[in-house]
Amino acid sequence: MSATANSAAHVTVLYIKHMVCARGIRVVRQELESIGLQVLDVRLGAATVAGSPQQLDWLRIRATLEAARFALLDNFHLTLVERVNSAVRHLLRQRGQTLQHRTFGAAVARELGVSYPQLRAAVAKAGLGKTVAGYLLSLRLTYAQELLASSTLSVGQIARQLGYTSLAHFSGQFRRLMQCSPSVYRRQLRTTSEVSATYTPLNDAGKRT
Repeated sequence: MSATANSAAHVTVLYIKHMVCARGIRVVRQELESIGLQVLDVRLGAATVAGSPQQLDWLRIRATLEAARFALLDNFHLTLVERVNSAVRHLLRQRGQTLQHRTFGAAVARELGVSYPQLRAAVAKAGLGKTVAGYLLSLRLTYAQELLASSTLSVGQIARQLGYTSLAHFSGQFRRLMQCSPSVYRRQLRTTSEVSATYTPLNDAGKRT
């Protein structure tokens, strides 16, 4: 059962995978209300509904969410990781929002509705092998790799989108992760793509097709 319950208030928190944006929040609310649940709150990765866990029709909830391409999480640690990942993706993909490298962790905590000390303690208990700062940094730099591979943004624009005010700081952290600078990483990707595009496989006779 993927939930936490507040026995005094008779509410249950459902932890939900693949809810990564505002549209997902709306859809989850609509789907849960469509099966008669009283939805008290929905935020990235979690929905609070009226009723104790014993009162809920878990099979129907799971089937309804899966039909809408979501999923209940069955493990608290997986729940935490998924919620943090969703919050980071949501923040990084918001256009026009000014992020700051030094306060990014606090922004993620606000997105999840917890304090930064609570987030730090939860990540420590989740067994991720990293501090909350280190884990969030790895997620941001993974997103930087995606942008370098798929966008036309300059390295400086990518650094600013990730909340860095210093290009040198961004490049230094990226280099420690990937063992090369962002510019070299992008150039290597393009070279690999060009080689793949010009490669012609051999036919059965050993000749180029």
